[in-house]
Amino acid sequence: MRASIHNTLYEYMKNFHPKQDQFAVKLRGKTFRFEKLFKEIDRVAAGLYAMGIRQGDAVMLALPNILQNVVAVYACSRLGAVAAMIHPLYSPSEFEAAVKKIKPKAIFLSDINLRRFSRACGGAKKVICPYLVYGYIGLKRGRTFPAFEGDGEEPMFYMQSGGTSGVPKTIVLSSRSVNAMVENLCDFLGDRFGESNRMLTVMPMFHGFGLCIGVHASLSTNMGVVLMPRFKVKPCAKLIRKEHITTMLGVPRMIGKLLNYAEFKGEGIAHLQDIYVGGDTVTDELVDAFDARMRQYDVDACLSPGYGLTETVTVCALTKRGDFKEGSLGFPIGDTTVMVVDDDLNPVKTGERGELLISGNQLMSGYFDDEEATAAAFCEIDGKRWVRTGDIFSLDEEGRMYFVGRKKRLIKISGMNVFPSDIEGAAQELDFVKEAIALEFKVDGKPFIRLLVEGELDEAQKKQVIAHISRRLSHWNTPREVVCVPLFPRTSIGKTDIKKLEEMYG
Repeated sequence: MRASIHNTLYEYMKNFHPKQDQFAVKLRGKTFRFEKLFKEIDRVAAGLYAMGIRQGDAVMLALPNILQNVVAVYACSRLGAVAAMIHPLYSPSEFEAAVKKIKPKAIFLSDINLRRFSRACGGAKKVICPYLVYGYIGLKRGRTFPAFEGDGEEPMFYMQSGGTSGVPKTIVLSSRSVNAMVENLCDFLGDRFGESNRMLTVMPMFHGFGLCIGVHASLSTNMGVVLMPRFKVKPCAKLIRKEHITTMLGVPRMIGKLLNYAEFKGEGIAHLQDIYVGGDTVTDELVDAFDARMRQYDVDACLSPGYGLTETVTVCALTKRGDFKEGSLGFPIGDTTVMVVDDDLNPVKTGERGELLISGNQLMSGYFDDEEATAAAFCEIDGKRWVRTGDIFSLDEEGRMYFVGRKKRLIKISGMNVFPSDIEGAAQELDFVKEAIALEFKVDGKPFIRLLVEGELDEAQKKQVIAHISRRLSHWNTPREVVCVPLFPRTSIGKTDIKKLEEMYG
Protein backbone atom coordinates (compact mmCIF):
# COMPACT_ATOMS: atom_id res chain seq x y z
CA MET A 1 0.00 0.00 0.00
CA ARG A 2 1.35 3.41 -0.96
CA ALA A 3 1.49 6.26 1.49
CA SER A 4 0.09 9.64 0.56
CA ILE A 5 2.62 11.86 -1.19
CA HIS A 6 1.57 14.51 1.36
CA ASN A 7 3.86 13.02 3.95
CA THR A 8 7.46 13.27 5.05
CA LEU A 9 10.11 11.60 2.92
CA TYR A 10 10.76 9.08 5.72
CA GLU A 11 7.12 8.15 6.33
CA TYR A 12 6.45 7.76 2.61
CA MET A 13 9.41 5.40 2.28
CA LYS A 14 8.71 3.42 5.45
CA ASN A 15 5.05 2.81 4.63
CA PHE A 16 6.04 0.34 1.87
CA HIS A 17 7.83 -2.19 4.09
CA PRO A 18 5.88 -5.04 5.67
CA LYS A 19 9.05 -7.17 5.95
CA GLN A 20 11.60 -5.79 8.38
CA ASP A 21 14.18 -8.46 7.50
CA GLN A 22 14.13 -7.60 3.80
CA PHE A 23 17.33 -6.37 2.10
CA ALA A 24 17.41 -2.55 1.93
CA VAL A 25 20.84 -1.10 1.13
CA LYS A 26 24.34 -2.47 0.73
CA LEU A 27 27.87 -1.15 0.30
CA ARG A 28 30.76 -3.54 -0.17
CA GLY A 29 30.31 -6.26 2.47
CA LYS A 30 27.93 -4.36 4.77
CA THR A 31 24.20 -4.87 4.37
CA PHE A 32 21.32 -3.08 6.11
CA ARG A 33 17.96 -4.78 6.12
CA PHE A 34 15.03 -2.45 6.63
CA GLU A 35 14.83 -3.14 10.38
CA LYS A 36 18.48 -2.10 10.77
CA LEU A 37 18.07 0.86 8.42
CA PHE A 38 15.17 2.27 10.45
CA LYS A 39 17.10 1.83 13.71
CA GLU A 40 20.13 3.64 12.27
CA ILE A 41 17.97 6.47 10.96
CA ASP A 42 16.47 6.99 14.41
CA ARG A 43 19.89 6.74 16.08
CA VAL A 44 21.37 9.42 13.84
CA ALA A 45 18.24 11.60 14.16
CA ALA A 46 18.54 11.40 17.96
CA GLY A 47 22.21 12.33 17.72
CA LEU A 48 21.47 15.33 15.53
CA TYR A 49 18.71 16.43 17.89
CA ALA A 50 21.19 16.24 20.78
CA MET A 51 23.48 18.51 18.75
CA GLY A 52 20.71 21.11 18.50
CA ILE A 53 19.29 20.35 15.05
CA ARG A 54 15.63 21.34 14.82
CA GLN A 55 12.87 21.61 12.23
CA GLY A 56 13.89 23.81 9.30
CA ASP A 57 17.63 23.72 10.08
CA ALA A 58 19.96 22.91 7.20
CA VAL A 59 22.25 19.89 7.47
CA MET A 60 24.89 19.76 4.74
CA LEU A 61 25.81 16.32 3.38
CA ALA A 62 29.13 16.45 1.50
CA LEU A 63 29.38 12.68 1.14
CA PRO A 64 29.89 10.12 -1.62
CA ASN A 65 27.49 7.21 -2.13
CA ILE A 66 28.04 5.55 1.24
CA LEU A 67 25.63 4.12 3.80
CA GLN A 68 25.95 7.15 6.07
CA ASN A 69 24.63 9.40 3.30
CA VAL A 70 21.45 7.34 2.92
CA VAL A 71 20.88 7.21 6.67
CA ALA A 72 21.56 10.94 7.16
CA VAL A 73 19.03 11.93 4.46
CA TYR A 74 16.18 10.13 6.22
CA ALA A 75 17.41 11.24 9.66
CA CYS A 76 16.97 14.82 8.46
CA SER A 77 13.43 13.96 7.38
CA ARG A 78 12.70 12.51 10.83
CA LEU A 79 13.56 15.88 12.37
CA GLY A 80 12.04 18.11 9.70
CA ALA A 81 15.54 19.36 8.85
CA VAL A 82 16.66 20.13 5.28
CA ALA A 83 19.38 17.99 3.69
CA ALA A 84 21.69 20.19 1.61
CA MET A 85 23.34 17.85 -0.88
CA ILE A 86 26.87 18.91 -1.85
CA HIS A 87 29.47 17.46 -4.21
CA PRO A 88 32.03 15.80 -1.91
CA LEU A 89 34.87 16.84 -4.26
CA TYR A 90 34.02 20.53 -4.55
CA SER A 91 36.95 22.90 -4.56
CA PRO A 92 37.47 24.60 -1.15
CA SER A 93 36.17 27.91 -2.57
CA GLU A 94 33.02 26.27 -3.98
CA PHE A 95 32.37 24.54 -0.67
CA GLU A 96 32.95 27.74 1.32
CA ALA A 97 30.53 29.66 -0.93
CA ALA A 98 27.85 26.98 -0.38
CA VAL A 99 28.34 27.10 3.41
CA LYS A 100 28.05 30.89 3.48
CA LYS A 101 24.90 30.77 1.37
CA ILE A 102 23.05 27.93 3.12
CA LYS A 103 24.39 28.42 6.67
CA PRO A 104 24.07 24.78 7.79
CA LYS A 105 23.90 23.93 11.49
CA ALA A 106 25.77 20.66 10.93
CA ILE A 107 27.96 19.29 8.14
CA PHE A 108 28.64 15.65 7.32
CA LEU A 109 32.12 15.18 5.83
CA SER A 110 34.14 12.09 5.03
CA ASP A 111 37.83 11.37 5.35
CA ILE A 112 38.19 12.06 1.61
CA ASN A 113 37.38 15.78 2.03
CA LEU A 114 37.88 16.55 5.74
CA ARG A 115 41.23 18.30 5.35
CA ARG A 116 40.08 20.25 2.31
CA PHE A 117 36.77 21.47 3.78
CA SER A 118 37.34 21.60 7.53
CA ARG A 119 38.38 25.25 7.77
CA ALA A 120 35.44 26.43 5.67
CA CYS A 121 32.73 24.93 7.91
CA GLY A 122 32.29 28.12 9.90
CA GLY A 123 30.33 27.55 13.10
CA ALA A 124 28.65 24.36 11.84
CA LYS A 125 29.13 21.20 13.88
CA LYS A 126 31.04 18.52 11.99
CA VAL A 127 30.23 14.82 11.73
CA ILE A 128 32.91 12.71 10.06
CA CYS A 129 31.84 9.61 8.14
CA PRO A 130 34.73 7.29 7.24
CA TYR A 131 34.74 6.16 3.63
CA LEU A 132 35.69 2.54 4.27
CA VAL A 133 34.18 1.95 7.72
CA TYR A 134 30.60 2.61 8.80
CA GLY A 135 30.47 5.20 11.59
CA TYR A 136 29.84 8.82 12.63
CA ILE A 137 32.71 10.58 14.39
CA GLY A 138 31.47 13.66 16.27
CA LEU A 139 27.80 12.67 16.35
CA LYS A 140 26.42 13.06 19.87
CA ARG A 141 24.60 10.23 21.57
CA GLY A 142 20.93 11.00 21.80
CA ARG A 143 18.26 8.94 23.49
CA THR A 144 15.15 10.33 21.86
CA PHE A 145 13.77 13.06 19.63
CA PRO A 146 10.34 14.45 18.68
CA ALA A 147 9.55 12.89 15.30
CA PHE A 148 8.51 15.54 12.78
CA GLU A 149 5.03 15.12 11.31
CA GLY A 150 4.79 17.04 8.05
CA ASP A 151 2.29 17.34 5.21
CA GLY A 152 4.95 17.03 2.54
CA GLU A 153 5.20 20.74 1.81
CA GLU A 154 8.19 21.18 4.10
CA PRO A 155 11.56 21.75 2.37
CA MET A 156 13.43 18.45 2.21
CA PHE A 157 16.42 19.05 -0.06
CA TYR A 158 18.66 21.88 -1.16
CA MET A 159 20.14 20.75 -4.48
CA GLN A 160 22.88 22.57 -6.38
CA SER A 161 22.12 23.05 -10.07
CA GLY A 162 22.66 25.28 -13.06
CA GLY A 163 19.02 26.37 -12.88
CA THR A 164 16.80 26.75 -15.95
CA SER A 165 18.82 29.82 -16.97
CA GLY A 166 22.21 28.15 -16.68
CA VAL A 167 23.25 30.31 -13.69
CA PRO A 168 24.22 28.28 -10.57
CA LYS A 169 21.34 28.14 -8.11
CA THR A 170 20.19 26.20 -5.07
CA ILE A 171 16.92 24.41 -5.75
CA VAL A 172 14.45 23.73 -2.95
CA LEU A 173 12.57 20.42 -3.21
CA SER A 174 9.73 19.55 -0.84
CA SER A 175 9.04 16.06 0.46
CA ARG A 176 5.78 16.08 -1.49
CA SER A 177 7.51 16.83 -4.79
CA VAL A 178 10.01 14.00 -4.35
CA ASN A 179 7.31 11.56 -3.21
CA ALA A 180 5.18 12.61 -6.20
CA MET A 181 8.00 11.76 -8.58
CA VAL A 182 8.07 8.21 -7.14
CA GLU A 183 4.29 7.96 -7.52
CA ASN A 184 4.40 9.20 -11.12
CA LEU A 185 7.28 6.88 -11.98
CA CYS A 186 5.44 3.85 -10.55
CA ASP A 187 2.26 4.74 -12.42
CA PHE A 188 4.21 4.99 -15.67
CA LEU A 189 6.38 1.89 -15.25
CA GLY A 190 3.89 -0.46 -13.64
CA ASP A 191 5.76 -3.28 -11.89
CA ARG A 192 9.30 -2.40 -13.00
CA PHE A 193 10.24 -1.37 -9.43
CA GLY A 194 9.65 -3.88 -6.62
CA GLU A 195 11.15 -6.20 -4.02
CA SER A 196 12.31 -8.66 -6.68
CA ASN A 197 14.55 -5.95 -8.18
CA ARG A 198 17.96 -4.58 -7.23
CA MET A 199 19.15 -1.09 -8.08
CA LEU A 200 22.81 -0.28 -8.67
CA THR A 201 23.16 3.31 -7.50
CA VAL A 202 26.33 4.66 -9.03
CA MET A 203 24.86 8.05 -9.99
CA PRO A 204 25.91 10.39 -7.16
CA MET A 205 23.50 11.31 -4.38
CA PHE A 206 24.36 15.01 -4.69
CA HIS A 207 22.64 14.72 -8.09
CA GLY A 208 18.86 14.34 -8.15
CA PHE A 209 18.95 11.31 -10.48
CA GLY A 210 20.99 9.27 -8.00
CA LEU A 211 19.30 10.60 -4.86
CA CYS A 212 15.63 10.66 -5.79
CA ILE A 213 15.47 7.58 -8.03
CA GLY A 214 18.57 5.57 -7.16
CA VAL A 215 17.79 5.81 -3.43
CA HIS A 216 14.32 7.14 -2.55
CA ALA A 217 12.25 5.63 -5.39
CA SER A 218 14.05 2.31 -4.95
CA LEU A 219 13.66 2.07 -1.15
CA SER A 220 10.08 3.33 -1.40
CA THR A 221 9.15 0.36 -3.58
CA ASN A 222 11.02 -2.33 -1.61
CA MET A 223 13.81 -2.45 -4.19
CA GLY A 224 17.18 -3.24 -2.64
CA VAL A 225 19.89 -0.65 -3.29
CA VAL A 226 23.53 -1.53 -3.98
CA LEU A 227 25.70 1.57 -3.60
CA MET A 228 28.75 2.32 -5.72
CA PRO A 229 30.66 5.47 -4.69
CA ARG A 230 32.41 5.96 -8.02
CA PHE A 231 31.92 4.57 -11.52
CA LYS A 232 34.71 2.40 -12.85
CA VAL A 233 33.99 -0.09 -15.60
CA LYS A 234 35.51 -3.26 -14.18
CA PRO A 235 34.11 -2.93 -10.61
CA CYS A 236 30.73 -1.87 -12.02
CA ALA A 237 30.48 -4.93 -14.27
CA LYS A 238 31.56 -7.10 -11.34
CA LEU A 239 28.81 -5.66 -9.10
CA ILE A 240 26.17 -6.15 -11.79
CA ARG A 241 27.13 -9.83 -11.98
CA LYS A 242 27.71 -10.48 -8.25
CA GLU A 243 24.66 -8.64 -6.89
CA HIS A 244 22.22 -9.78 -9.60
CA ILE A 245 21.49 -6.18 -10.53
CA THR A 246 18.23 -5.75 -12.43
CA THR A 247 18.01 -1.96 -12.62
CA MET A 248 20.53 0.81 -13.15
CA LEU A 249 20.73 4.53 -13.85
CA GLY A 250 23.40 6.03 -16.04
CA VAL A 251 24.56 8.52 -18.64
CA PRO A 252 25.27 7.43 -22.22
CA ARG A 253 29.05 7.54 -21.81
CA MET A 254 28.82 5.13 -18.88
CA ILE A 255 26.76 2.64 -20.90
CA GLY A 256 29.17 2.92 -23.79
CA LYS A 257 32.10 2.04 -21.53
CA LEU A 258 30.27 -1.01 -20.21
CA LEU A 259 29.54 -2.21 -23.75
CA ASN A 260 33.22 -1.84 -24.61
CA TYR A 261 34.24 -3.96 -21.61
CA ALA A 262 34.84 -7.56 -22.63
CA GLU A 263 33.33 -9.08 -19.45
CA PHE A 264 29.99 -7.29 -19.81
CA LYS A 265 28.35 -10.40 -21.23
CA GLY A 266 26.82 -13.81 -20.51
CA GLU A 267 26.16 -14.56 -16.84
CA GLY A 268 27.45 -11.10 -15.97
CA ILE A 269 24.36 -9.46 -17.46
CA ALA A 270 21.85 -12.29 -17.03
CA HIS A 271 19.71 -10.49 -14.42
CA LEU A 272 19.57 -7.05 -16.10
CA GLN A 273 16.11 -5.75 -16.93
CA ASP A 274 16.11 -1.96 -17.19
CA ILE A 275 18.75 0.73 -17.60
CA TYR A 276 17.41 4.28 -17.47
CA VAL A 277 19.62 6.82 -19.22
CA GLY A 278 19.62 10.61 -19.02
CA GLY A 279 21.83 13.65 -18.92
CA ASP A 280 23.02 13.50 -22.54
CA THR A 281 22.00 12.44 -26.05
CA VAL A 282 21.22 8.75 -26.50
CA THR A 283 22.12 7.81 -30.06
CA ASP A 284 20.68 5.12 -32.31
CA GLU A 285 24.11 3.51 -32.33
CA LEU A 286 24.19 3.16 -28.54
CA VAL A 287 20.70 1.64 -28.39
CA ASP A 288 21.48 -0.73 -31.28
CA ALA A 289 24.75 -1.83 -29.63
CA PHE A 290 22.99 -2.42 -26.30
CA ASP A 291 20.14 -4.36 -27.92
CA ALA A 292 22.59 -6.49 -29.90
CA ARG A 293 24.53 -7.39 -26.76
CA MET A 294 21.35 -8.36 -24.92
CA ARG A 295 20.07 -10.44 -27.84
CA GLN A 296 23.43 -12.18 -28.16
CA TYR A 297 23.03 -13.57 -24.63
CA ASP A 298 19.23 -13.88 -24.64
CA VAL A 299 18.76 -11.19 -21.96
CA ASP A 300 15.45 -9.30 -21.84
CA ALA A 301 16.94 -5.93 -20.85
CA CYS A 302 16.00 -2.54 -22.23
CA LEU A 303 17.73 0.84 -22.49
CA SER A 304 15.22 3.64 -21.78
CA PRO A 305 16.19 7.30 -22.36
CA GLY A 306 14.45 9.93 -20.26
CA TYR A 307 14.41 13.63 -19.48
CA GLY A 308 14.23 15.77 -16.41
CA LEU A 309 15.57 18.72 -14.45
CA THR A 310 16.38 19.09 -10.79
CA GLU A 311 13.54 21.64 -10.87
CA THR A 312 11.19 18.73 -11.65
CA VAL A 313 12.84 16.24 -9.25
CA THR A 314 14.80 14.86 -12.20
CA VAL A 315 12.86 12.41 -14.38
CA CYS A 316 9.56 13.79 -15.67
CA ALA A 317 9.55 11.99 -19.04
CA LEU A 318 10.64 8.48 -19.97
CA THR A 319 10.72 6.17 -22.95
CA LYS A 320 8.25 3.31 -22.75
CA ARG A 321 9.97 -0.05 -22.66
CA GLY A 322 10.96 -1.05 -26.19
CA ASP A 323 9.56 2.15 -27.75
CA PHE A 324 12.81 4.01 -28.48
CA LYS A 325 12.77 6.40 -31.44
CA GLU A 326 15.92 8.33 -32.23
CA GLY A 327 15.86 11.80 -30.74
CA SER A 328 12.85 11.04 -28.56
CA LEU A 329 12.99 11.13 -24.77
CA GLY A 330 9.63 9.45 -24.35
CA PHE A 331 6.40 10.60 -22.75
CA PRO A 332 5.51 12.59 -19.61
CA ILE A 333 5.12 10.35 -16.57
CA GLY A 334 2.08 10.13 -14.25
CA ASP A 335 0.60 13.47 -13.28
CA THR A 336 3.14 15.42 -15.37
CA THR A 337 1.95 17.42 -18.38
CA VAL A 338 4.06 19.27 -20.95
CA MET A 339 3.51 22.04 -23.46
CA VAL A 340 5.73 23.54 -26.16
CA VAL A 341 5.37 27.31 -26.58
CA ASP A 342 6.78 30.19 -28.60
CA ASP A 343 8.49 33.26 -27.14
CA ASP A 344 5.08 34.75 -26.24
CA LEU A 345 4.09 31.56 -24.36
CA ASN A 346 1.57 30.56 -27.03
CA PRO A 347 1.38 26.82 -27.80
CA VAL A 348 3.04 25.86 -31.08
CA LYS A 349 1.66 23.34 -33.58
CA THR A 350 2.52 19.64 -33.36
CA GLY A 351 6.02 19.08 -34.73
CA GLU A 352 7.06 22.71 -34.36
CA ARG A 353 9.86 23.77 -32.03
CA GLY A 354 9.59 25.90 -28.93
CA GLU A 355 10.38 26.09 -25.23
CA LEU A 356 9.20 23.15 -23.13
CA LEU A 357 6.97 23.95 -20.15
CA ILE A 358 6.23 21.37 -17.46
CA SER A 359 3.35 21.22 -15.00
CA GLY A 360 2.40 18.71 -12.33
CA ASN A 361 2.86 17.74 -8.70
CA GLN A 362 6.63 17.16 -8.77
CA LEU A 363 7.83 20.73 -9.36
CA MET A 364 10.37 22.44 -7.13
CA SER A 365 9.27 24.90 -4.46
CA GLY A 366 11.65 27.49 -5.90
CA TYR A 367 15.22 28.72 -5.68
CA PHE A 368 16.75 29.21 -2.25
CA ASP A 369 16.76 32.86 -1.15
CA ASP A 370 16.08 34.11 -4.70
CA GLU A 371 12.54 35.35 -5.25
CA GLU A 372 13.37 37.02 -8.56
CA ALA A 373 14.81 33.84 -10.11
CA THR A 374 11.92 31.80 -8.72
CA ALA A 375 9.36 34.13 -10.29
CA ALA A 376 11.19 33.99 -13.63
CA ALA A 377 11.28 30.17 -13.60
CA PHE A 378 7.49 29.83 -13.39
CA CYS A 379 4.57 31.02 -15.48
CA GLU A 380 0.80 30.55 -15.26
CA ILE A 381 -1.28 29.53 -18.28
CA ASP A 382 -4.96 28.61 -18.16
CA GLY A 383 -4.86 28.53 -14.36
CA LYS A 384 -2.00 26.00 -14.24
CA ARG A 385 1.49 26.63 -12.90
CA TRP A 386 4.30 25.71 -15.27
CA VAL A 387 8.06 25.64 -14.89
CA ARG A 388 10.02 27.05 -17.82
CA THR A 389 12.75 24.58 -18.72
CA GLY A 390 14.85 26.73 -21.03
CA ASP A 391 15.00 23.70 -23.36
CA ILE A 392 13.80 23.63 -26.96
CA PHE A 393 11.57 20.63 -27.78
CA SER A 394 9.04 19.42 -30.29
CA LEU A 395 6.21 16.92 -29.82
CA ASP A 396 5.01 14.37 -32.36
CA GLU A 397 1.37 13.42 -32.92
CA GLU A 398 1.53 10.69 -30.27
CA GLY A 399 2.98 13.05 -27.68
CA ARG A 400 6.60 11.87 -27.77
CA MET A 401 9.08 14.52 -26.70
CA TYR A 402 12.07 15.41 -28.91
CA PHE A 403 14.93 17.42 -27.47
CA VAL A 404 16.39 20.05 -29.81
CA GLY A 405 18.74 22.02 -27.57
CA ARG A 406 19.12 24.56 -24.83
CA LYS A 407 17.39 27.86 -25.50
CA LYS A 408 20.50 29.61 -24.19
CA ARG A 409 22.56 27.78 -26.86
CA LEU A 410 20.35 28.99 -29.69
CA ILE A 411 22.52 30.79 -32.27
CA LYS A 412 21.27 33.58 -34.54
CA ILE A 413 22.93 33.73 -37.98
CA SER A 414 21.59 36.51 -40.25
CA GLY A 415 18.43 36.53 -38.15
CA MET A 416 17.85 32.79 -38.58
CA ASN A 417 17.57 30.34 -35.67
CA VAL A 418 20.42 27.82 -35.72
CA PHE A 419 20.21 24.86 -33.33
CA PRO A 420 23.60 23.39 -32.36
CA SER A 421 22.05 19.93 -31.93
CA ASP A 422 21.13 19.85 -35.65
CA ILE A 423 24.72 20.54 -36.63
CA GLU A 424 26.13 18.07 -34.10
CA GLY A 425 23.73 15.36 -35.23
CA ALA A 426 24.65 15.86 -38.89
CA ALA A 427 28.39 15.73 -38.11
CA GLN A 428 27.99 12.53 -36.11
CA GLU A 429 26.41 10.82 -39.10
CA LEU A 430 29.99 10.43 -40.35
CA ASP A 431 31.67 7.29 -38.99
CA PHE A 432 34.87 9.09 -38.01
CA VAL A 433 33.08 11.71 -35.87
CA LYS A 434 32.28 10.28 -32.42
CA GLU A 435 31.26 13.42 -30.55
CA ALA A 436 30.83 17.01 -31.72
CA ILE A 437 29.82 20.32 -30.16
CA ALA A 438 28.76 23.36 -32.19
CA LEU A 439 29.52 26.78 -30.71
CA GLU A 440 29.07 30.38 -31.75
CA PHE A 441 32.11 32.60 -32.19
CA LYS A 442 32.39 36.09 -33.61
CA VAL A 443 34.74 37.80 -36.03
CA ASP A 444 34.46 41.60 -35.99
CA GLY A 445 31.09 41.19 -34.27
CA LYS A 446 29.70 38.83 -36.92
CA PRO A 447 28.56 35.39 -35.66
CA PHE A 448 29.89 32.14 -37.13
CA ILE A 449 29.75 28.44 -36.23
CA ARG A 450 32.79 26.62 -34.85
CA LEU A 451 32.43 22.85 -34.67
CA LEU A 452 34.49 21.06 -32.02
CA VAL A 453 35.23 17.39 -32.60
CA GLU A 454 36.65 15.13 -29.90
CA GLY A 455 39.80 13.34 -31.08
CA GLU A 456 41.92 13.84 -34.19
CA LEU A 457 40.83 14.53 -37.79
CA ASP A 458 43.06 15.26 -40.76
CA GLU A 459 42.40 18.23 -43.04
CA ALA A 460 40.55 16.13 -45.60
CA GLN A 461 38.19 14.81 -42.92
CA LYS A 462 37.54 18.33 -41.62
CA LYS A 463 36.56 19.45 -45.13
CA GLN A 464 34.36 16.36 -45.46
CA VAL A 465 32.54 17.29 -42.21
CA ILE A 466 31.84 20.82 -43.44
CA ALA A 467 30.71 19.58 -46.86
CA HIS A 468 28.39 16.97 -45.30
CA ILE A 469 26.73 19.52 -42.98
CA SER A 470 26.38 21.93 -45.92
CA ARG A 471 24.50 19.25 -47.90
CA ARG A 472 22.32 18.16 -44.97
CA LEU A 473 21.35 21.57 -43.54
CA SER A 474 20.78 25.16 -44.63
CA HIS A 475 23.87 27.28 -45.27
CA TRP A 476 23.30 29.16 -41.98
CA ASN A 477 24.25 25.92 -40.20
CA THR A 478 27.53 25.38 -42.04
CA PRO A 479 30.55 25.67 -39.71
CA ARG A 480 33.25 28.15 -40.66
CA GLU A 481 35.84 25.83 -39.14
CA VAL A 482 36.31 22.47 -37.47
CA VAL A 483 38.55 22.33 -34.40
CA CYS A 484 39.81 19.08 -32.88
CA VAL A 485 39.88 18.76 -29.09
CA PRO A 486 41.84 15.78 -27.70
CA LEU A 487 39.32 15.14 -24.91
CA PHE A 488 36.14 17.03 -24.06
CA PRO A 489 35.88 18.15 -20.42
CA ARG A 490 33.24 16.34 -18.39
CA THR A 491 30.94 17.33 -15.55
CA SER A 492 30.83 15.45 -12.25
CA ILE A 493 28.32 12.94 -13.68
CA GLY A 494 30.07 12.40 -17.01
CA LYS A 495 28.20 14.82 -19.27
CA THR A 496 30.12 16.93 -21.78
CA ASP A 497 30.87 20.25 -20.04
CA ILE A 498 29.58 22.62 -22.72
CA LYS A 499 29.97 25.67 -20.49
CA LYS A 500 33.69 25.01 -20.16
CA LEU A 501 34.01 24.42 -23.91
CA GLU A 502 32.23 27.73 -24.55
CA GLU A 503 34.69 29.47 -22.25
CA MET A 504 37.64 27.88 -24.07
CA TYR A 505 36.47 27.96 -27.71
CA GLY A 506 33.31 30.04 -27.99
